[in-house]
Amino acid sequence: MVFVSTQRRRIGLFGGSFDPPHLGHVEICKRLLLRNQVDEIWIIPCFLHPFGKPILPYEHRKTMCHFAFDPLGKRVAISNVEMELGGVSHTIRTIMHLKRTHPEYAFSLIVGEDNEEQLREWFHFEEMKRIIPIILIPRGNDSPISDISSSDIRERMTKGESIAELVPMSVAVYMITHALYR
Repeated sequence: MVFVSTQRRRIGLFGGSFDPPHLGHVEICKRLLLRNQVDEIWIIPCFLHPFGKPILPYEHRKTMCHFAFDPLGKRVAISNVEMELGGVSHTIRTIMHLKRTHPEYAFSLIVGEDNEEQLREWFHFEEMKRIIPIILIPRGNDSPISDISSSDIRERMTKGESIAELVPMSVAVYMITHALYR
């Protein structure tokens, strides 16, 4: 007898600037997979920041994402969807596109608690809440991302301070080699 699963594969969409990706981001992925909250995670670097925030060019951020997340294996993939869509990266547009092009998957949105206040400002947030479950990642003592922030990493790089405990070594080497955030 052959059993065919009718359950759709659960994909966690983890979008962000990833400017740069850090060990907190990596730890979030590890924990979600270890706790079986999702089957796969798609890392989605934004193409153009929706709030006009200055960020490194997409190719640098995408490359750093590969360095940071590829060691986690096949269950974590870097998606080019926002680059392919072009223009400003509105989460709702990305979600609608992915749901339309991949109806075989059950998507959820991974959001850091540090972004919770901003969620209400997101383009069509109320609609987004209706169409996709949100996995809210806590910040603080019991959090995988604790006090690591990309803005702190950029500031440390500008000052020439160590970032060794904040980013994967391959990301640090890439940032130094390409003189990023100087």
